[in-house]
Amino acid sequence: MTRREAYKILGISPETSKDEIKKRYRQLMFQVHPDSGGSSAEGCRYSAQEINIAYELVSIAHPAEESDEVDFHKAAGARHRRGKAARNNRKDEWGAPINGNAYREREILCYAEDYDGTVLGSFCVAKGKYVWTTEEEFPLFLLSIYQCGKQLLDECDEQFHGGAASADRQRIQAELTYLLTQQFINGSALLQELAKEEMADADGKQIFYVSAMVELTAGTVSLEAGDLLYPSKLRQHRLYLQNQKGREIGYLSFHDDRFYYIIVPLFEQKRVQIKLQVAEKQEKRRRSKTPGYRNLHLWIKLFDVSENYVPENLNLRIEELVESYKKS
Repeated sequence: MTRREAYKILGISPETSKDEIKKRYRQLMFQVHPDSGGSSAEGCRYSAQEINIAYELVSIAHPAEESDEVDFHKAAGARHRRGKAARNNRKDEWGAPINGNAYREREILCYAEDYDGTVLGSFCVAKGKYVWTTEEEFPLFLLSIYQCGKQLLDECDEQFHGGAASADRQRIQAELTYLLTQQFINGSALLQELAKEEMADADGKQIFYVSAMVELTAGTVSLEAGDLLYPSKLRQHRLYLQNQKGREIGYLSFHDDRFYYIIVPLFEQKRVQIKLQVAEKQEKRRRSKTPGYRNLHLWIKLFDVSENYVPENLNLRIEELVESYKKS
Protein backbone atom coordinates (compact mmCIF):
# COMPACT_ATOMS: atom_id res chain seq x y z
CA MET A 1 0.00 0.00 0.00
CA THR A 2 1.28 3.46 -0.91
CA ARG A 3 0.65 6.64 1.00
CA ARG A 4 -1.61 7.84 -1.84
CA GLU A 5 -3.74 4.72 -1.42
CA ALA A 6 -3.76 5.24 2.36
CA TYR A 7 -5.11 8.77 1.92
CA LYS A 8 -7.81 7.40 -0.38
CA ILE A 9 -8.87 4.72 2.12
CA LEU A 10 -9.10 7.24 4.94
CA GLY A 11 -10.75 9.84 2.71
CA ILE A 12 -8.26 12.57 3.62
CA SER A 13 -5.62 14.72 1.93
CA PRO A 14 -1.90 15.27 2.70
CA GLU A 15 -2.83 18.61 4.28
CA THR A 16 -5.18 17.00 6.84
CA SER A 17 -4.14 17.75 10.41
CA LYS A 18 -3.14 15.04 12.87
CA ASP A 19 -6.29 15.59 14.93
CA GLU A 20 -8.52 15.34 11.87
CA ILE A 21 -6.75 12.14 10.75
CA LYS A 22 -7.37 10.61 14.18
CA LYS A 23 -11.01 11.74 14.07
CA ARG A 24 -11.52 10.23 10.61
CA TYR A 25 -9.91 6.97 11.73
CA ARG A 26 -12.34 6.74 14.65
CA GLN A 27 -15.31 7.32 12.35
CA LEU A 28 -14.26 4.59 9.93
CA MET A 29 -13.37 2.09 12.65
CA PHE A 30 -16.75 2.62 14.24
CA GLN A 31 -18.41 1.67 10.95
CA VAL A 32 -16.52 -1.61 10.62
CA HIS A 33 -15.92 -2.58 14.24
CA PRO A 34 -17.96 -5.64 15.34
CA ASP A 35 -18.90 -4.06 18.67
CA SER A 36 -20.68 -1.24 16.85
CA GLY A 37 -22.77 -3.59 14.76
CA GLY A 38 -21.15 -2.31 11.58
CA SER A 39 -19.48 -4.23 8.77
CA SER A 40 -17.23 -3.40 5.86
CA ALA A 41 -20.13 -4.09 3.53
CA GLU A 42 -22.30 -1.43 5.07
CA GLY A 43 -21.25 2.17 4.58
CA CYS A 44 -17.54 1.50 4.13
CA ARG A 45 -15.66 -0.03 1.19
CA TYR A 46 -12.68 -1.12 3.25
CA SER A 47 -11.99 -3.63 5.98
CA ALA A 48 -10.77 -2.84 9.50
CA GLN A 49 -7.36 -4.28 8.55
CA GLU A 50 -7.06 -1.96 5.54
CA ILE A 51 -8.10 1.04 7.62
CA ASN A 52 -5.58 0.18 10.32
CA ILE A 53 -2.77 -0.23 7.77
CA ALA A 54 -3.68 3.07 6.12
CA TYR A 55 -3.75 4.87 9.45
CA GLU A 56 -0.42 3.34 10.45
CA LEU A 57 1.16 4.33 7.15
CA VAL A 58 -0.09 7.91 7.27
CA SER A 59 1.05 8.20 10.89
CA ILE A 60 4.55 6.85 10.20
CA ALA A 61 5.29 8.44 6.85
CA HIS A 62 6.44 12.05 6.97
CA PRO A 63 5.78 14.28 3.93
CA ALA A 64 9.43 15.33 3.83
CA GLU A 65 10.68 11.76 3.60
CA GLU A 66 9.43 10.85 0.14
CA SER A 67 6.86 11.73 -2.49
CA ASP A 68 3.52 9.95 -2.84
CA GLU A 69 5.06 6.54 -3.42
CA VAL A 70 5.98 5.67 0.17
CA ASP A 71 5.87 1.89 0.16
CA PHE A 72 4.08 0.18 3.01
CA HIS A 73 6.97 -2.26 3.44
CA LYS A 74 9.12 0.64 4.58
CA ALA A 75 6.45 1.73 7.02
CA ALA A 76 6.01 -1.87 8.16
CA GLY A 77 9.73 -2.10 8.76
CA ALA A 78 9.58 1.00 10.91
CA ARG A 79 6.64 -0.47 12.75
CA HIS A 80 8.59 -3.71 13.28
CA ARG A 81 11.54 -1.79 14.71
CA ARG A 82 9.21 0.16 16.96
CA GLY A 83 7.58 -3.10 18.02
CA LYS A 84 10.92 -4.70 18.86
CA ALA A 85 11.94 -1.68 20.92
CA ALA A 86 8.54 -1.71 22.58
CA ARG A 87 8.86 -5.38 23.53
CA ASN A 88 12.24 -4.67 25.05
CA ASN A 89 10.50 -2.04 27.19
CA ARG A 90 7.66 -4.41 28.17
CA LYS A 91 5.20 -2.91 25.70
CA ASP A 92 3.13 -4.62 23.02
CA GLU A 93 0.94 -3.74 20.05
CA TRP A 94 -0.99 -0.98 21.83
CA GLY A 95 2.32 0.80 22.36
CA ALA A 96 1.87 1.49 26.07
CA PRO A 97 3.92 0.12 28.99
CA ILE A 98 2.50 -2.95 30.72
CA ASN A 99 2.23 -3.61 34.43
CA GLY A 100 2.51 -7.38 34.41
CA ASN A 101 1.69 -7.50 38.11
CA ALA A 102 -1.64 -5.70 37.79
CA TYR A 103 -4.59 -7.48 39.41
CA ARG A 104 -6.38 -7.97 36.11
CA GLU A 105 -6.58 -6.70 32.53
CA ARG A 106 -8.53 -3.65 31.43
CA GLU A 107 -9.99 -2.51 28.12
CA ILE A 108 -8.59 0.28 25.96
CA LEU A 109 -11.59 2.27 24.77
CA CYS A 110 -11.89 4.56 21.77
CA TYR A 111 -14.55 7.18 21.05
CA ALA A 112 -16.95 6.43 18.20
CA GLU A 113 -17.92 9.52 16.21
CA ASP A 114 -20.23 10.16 13.29
CA TYR A 115 -19.32 12.27 10.26
CA ASP A 116 -20.32 15.46 12.08
CA GLY A 117 -17.94 14.70 14.94
CA THR A 118 -20.74 13.82 17.34
CA VAL A 119 -19.58 11.26 19.90
CA LEU A 120 -21.84 8.21 19.65
CA GLY A 121 -20.22 6.17 22.39
CA SER A 122 -17.09 4.09 22.79
CA PHE A 123 -15.81 0.66 21.84
CA CYS A 124 -12.91 -1.57 22.87
CA VAL A 125 -9.83 -1.63 20.64
CA ALA A 126 -7.47 -3.63 22.87
CA LYS A 127 -7.33 -5.43 26.19
CA GLY A 128 -4.42 -5.94 28.54
CA LYS A 129 -2.56 -4.67 31.60
CA TYR A 130 -1.74 -1.38 29.90
CA VAL A 131 -0.45 1.58 31.90
CA TRP A 132 -2.18 4.85 31.01
CA THR A 133 -0.34 7.23 28.70
CA THR A 134 -1.46 10.62 27.43
CA GLU A 135 -2.23 9.06 24.04
CA GLU A 136 -5.33 7.50 25.65
CA GLU A 137 -8.31 9.74 26.36
CA PHE A 138 -8.37 10.16 30.15
CA PRO A 139 -12.19 9.99 30.61
CA LEU A 140 -12.15 6.70 28.69
CA PHE A 141 -9.29 5.44 30.85
CA LEU A 142 -11.36 6.12 33.98
CA LEU A 143 -14.34 4.41 32.35
CA SER A 144 -12.21 1.34 31.60
CA ILE A 145 -11.08 1.19 35.24
CA TYR A 146 -14.67 1.56 36.48
CA GLN A 147 -15.80 -1.25 34.17
CA CYS A 148 -12.90 -3.41 35.30
CA GLY A 149 -13.95 -3.05 38.95
CA LYS A 150 -17.62 -3.49 38.08
CA GLN A 151 -16.93 -6.78 36.29
CA LEU A 152 -14.96 -7.99 39.28
CA LEU A 153 -17.81 -7.27 41.69
CA ASP A 154 -20.39 -8.66 39.24
CA GLU A 155 -18.49 -11.96 39.34
CA CYS A 156 -18.60 -11.89 43.15
CA ASP A 157 -22.34 -11.18 43.11
CA GLU A 158 -23.05 -14.14 40.86
CA GLN A 159 -20.89 -16.50 42.88
CA PHE A 160 -21.55 -15.40 46.45
CA HIS A 161 -24.69 -13.25 46.51
CA GLY A 162 -26.86 -15.16 44.08
CA GLY A 163 -26.77 -12.32 41.58
CA ALA A 164 -27.98 -9.68 44.03
CA ALA A 165 -25.66 -6.75 44.71
CA SER A 166 -24.44 -6.27 48.27
CA ALA A 167 -25.49 -3.15 50.17
CA ASP A 168 -21.80 -2.27 50.51
CA ARG A 169 -21.19 -2.40 46.79
CA GLN A 170 -21.14 1.35 46.04
CA ARG A 171 -18.61 2.07 48.78
CA ILE A 172 -16.40 -0.89 47.90
CA GLN A 173 -16.50 -0.18 44.17
CA ALA A 174 -15.34 3.41 44.74
CA GLU A 175 -12.36 2.15 46.76
CA LEU A 176 -11.68 -0.62 44.25
CA THR A 177 -11.69 1.86 41.37
CA TYR A 178 -9.17 4.05 43.16
CA LEU A 179 -6.81 1.12 43.85
CA LEU A 180 -7.08 -0.25 40.31
CA THR A 181 -6.37 3.21 38.90
CA GLN A 182 -3.08 3.32 40.82
CA GLN A 183 -1.98 0.09 39.14
CA PHE A 184 -2.24 1.71 35.73
CA ILE A 185 -0.82 5.16 36.46
CA ASN A 186 2.89 5.87 36.79
CA GLY A 187 2.65 8.97 38.94
CA SER A 188 6.27 10.10 38.94
CA ALA A 189 6.67 9.73 35.17
CA LEU A 190 3.38 11.54 34.45
CA LEU A 191 4.19 14.34 36.86
CA GLN A 192 7.39 14.98 34.92
CA GLU A 193 5.43 14.93 31.65
CA LEU A 194 2.37 17.00 32.60
CA ALA A 195 3.58 19.43 35.25
CA LYS A 196 5.85 22.42 34.78
CA GLU A 197 9.36 21.87 36.10
CA GLU A 198 10.54 25.05 37.77
CA MET A 199 13.75 24.21 39.56
CA ALA A 200 15.72 21.72 41.58
CA ASP A 201 16.67 22.07 45.23
CA ALA A 202 20.20 22.02 46.64
CA ASP A 203 20.16 18.21 46.65
CA GLY A 204 19.04 18.03 43.03
CA LYS A 205 15.47 16.96 43.83
CA GLN A 206 13.04 18.05 41.11
CA ILE A 207 10.41 20.65 41.94
CA PHE A 208 7.31 20.98 39.76
CA TYR A 209 4.53 23.56 39.59
CA VAL A 210 0.82 22.78 39.17
CA SER A 211 -2.21 25.07 39.25
CA ALA A 212 -4.55 23.74 41.92
CA MET A 213 -7.57 24.64 44.06
CA VAL A 214 -8.87 24.20 47.56
CA GLU A 215 -12.48 23.04 47.68
CA LEU A 216 -13.74 24.83 50.77
CA THR A 217 -15.75 22.84 53.29
CA ALA A 218 -15.69 25.31 56.17
CA GLY A 219 -17.99 28.33 56.44
CA THR A 220 -16.64 31.82 55.90
CA VAL A 221 -12.88 31.62 55.39
CA SER A 222 -10.61 34.62 54.98
CA LEU A 223 -7.84 33.81 52.50
CA GLU A 224 -5.55 36.43 51.02
CA ALA A 225 -3.19 36.18 48.06
CA GLY A 226 0.12 34.78 49.23
CA ASP A 227 -1.29 33.00 52.30
CA LEU A 228 0.34 29.62 52.90
CA LEU A 229 -1.75 26.50 53.40
CA TYR A 230 -0.62 23.18 54.86
CA PRO A 231 -1.62 19.51 54.63
CA SER A 232 -3.95 18.57 57.48
CA LYS A 233 -4.90 14.92 57.01
CA LEU A 234 -5.90 12.32 54.42
CA ARG A 235 -9.48 11.08 54.46
CA GLN A 236 -11.02 8.84 51.79
CA HIS A 237 -8.22 9.74 49.38
CA ARG A 238 -8.73 13.46 49.83
CA LEU A 239 -5.92 15.65 51.10
CA TYR A 240 -7.44 18.14 53.53
CA LEU A 241 -5.73 21.49 54.06
CA GLN A 242 -5.46 23.89 56.97
CA ASN A 243 -4.58 27.55 57.23
CA GLN A 244 -1.75 29.08 59.24
CA LYS A 245 -3.93 29.09 62.36
CA GLY A 246 -4.40 25.32 62.11
CA ARG A 247 -8.03 25.52 60.99
CA GLU A 248 -9.06 22.90 58.44
CA ILE A 249 -10.67 24.71 55.52
CA GLY A 250 -11.17 22.16 52.71
CA TYR A 251 -9.43 19.66 50.48
CA LEU A 252 -7.01 19.83 47.57
CA SER A 253 -8.51 19.77 44.08
CA PHE A 254 -7.32 20.42 40.53
CA HIS A 255 -8.45 22.17 37.36
CA ASP A 256 -7.05 19.15 35.48
CA ASP A 257 -8.60 15.95 36.90
CA ARG A 258 -5.57 13.90 35.89
CA PHE A 259 -3.50 15.47 38.66
CA TYR A 260 -5.82 14.11 41.35
CA TYR A 261 -4.90 10.56 40.32
CA ILE A 262 -1.22 11.45 40.14
CA ILE A 263 -0.47 13.76 43.08
CA VAL A 264 -2.74 12.41 45.83
CA PRO A 265 -1.42 8.81 45.48
CA LEU A 266 2.16 10.14 45.43
CA PHE A 267 1.42 12.02 48.64
CA GLU A 268 -0.14 8.91 50.20
CA GLN A 269 2.99 6.95 49.27
CA LYS A 270 5.16 9.67 50.89
CA ARG A 271 7.06 10.21 47.67
CA VAL A 272 6.49 13.97 47.44
CA GLN A 273 6.62 17.10 49.56
CA ILE A 274 4.32 20.00 48.72
CA LYS A 275 4.06 23.75 49.25
CA LEU A 276 0.73 25.55 48.83
CA GLN A 277 0.05 29.27 48.44
CA VAL A 278 -3.16 31.16 47.71
CA ALA A 279 -3.00 32.52 44.14
CA GLU A 280 -3.34 36.19 43.24
CA LYS A 281 -5.93 35.57 40.53
CA GLN A 282 -9.27 34.32 41.76
CA GLU A 283 -12.55 33.69 40.00
CA LYS A 284 -15.40 36.02 40.84
CA ARG A 285 -17.33 34.58 43.73
CA ARG A 286 -20.98 33.82 43.14
CA ARG A 287 -23.49 34.05 45.91
CA SER A 288 -24.16 30.51 46.94
CA LYS A 289 -24.92 28.44 50.01
CA THR A 290 -21.81 26.36 49.34
CA PRO A 291 -18.39 27.75 50.37
CA GLY A 292 -16.86 27.39 46.87
CA TYR A 293 -13.15 27.17 46.08
CA ARG A 294 -9.95 29.23 45.85
CA ASN A 295 -7.15 28.99 43.31
CA LEU A 296 -3.77 27.86 44.62
CA HIS A 297 -0.15 27.67 43.55
CA LEU A 298 1.18 24.17 44.20
CA TRP A 299 4.88 23.26 44.20
CA ILE A 300 5.78 19.58 44.38
CA LYS A 301 9.17 18.16 45.30
CA LEU A 302 9.50 14.67 43.86
CA PHE A 303 11.69 12.31 45.88
CA ASP A 304 11.35 9.10 43.87
CA VAL A 305 11.71 9.40 40.08
CA SER A 306 11.55 5.67 39.32
CA GLU A 307 9.82 5.18 35.96
CA ASN A 308 8.51 1.73 36.85
CA TYR A 309 7.31 2.38 40.39
CA VAL A 310 4.06 0.70 41.39
CA PRO A 311 3.18 0.21 45.08
CA GLU A 312 3.90 -3.42 45.99
CA ASN A 313 0.91 -3.88 48.29
CA LEU A 314 -1.82 -2.85 45.83
CA ASN A 315 -2.73 -6.41 44.83
CA LEU A 316 -2.97 -7.40 48.49
CA ARG A 317 -5.22 -4.42 49.25
CA ILE A 318 -7.41 -5.21 46.23
CA GLU A 319 -7.64 -8.87 47.25
CA GLU A 320 -8.61 -7.93 50.81
CA LEU A 321 -11.28 -5.58 49.47
CA VAL A 322 -12.70 -8.28 47.19
CA GLU A 323 -12.73 -10.81 50.04
CA SER A 324 -14.55 -8.36 52.29
CA TYR A 325 -17.15 -7.88 49.55
CA LYS A 326 -17.64 -11.61 49.17
CA LYS A 327 -18.50 -11.82 52.89
CA SER A 328 -20.77 -8.77 52.92
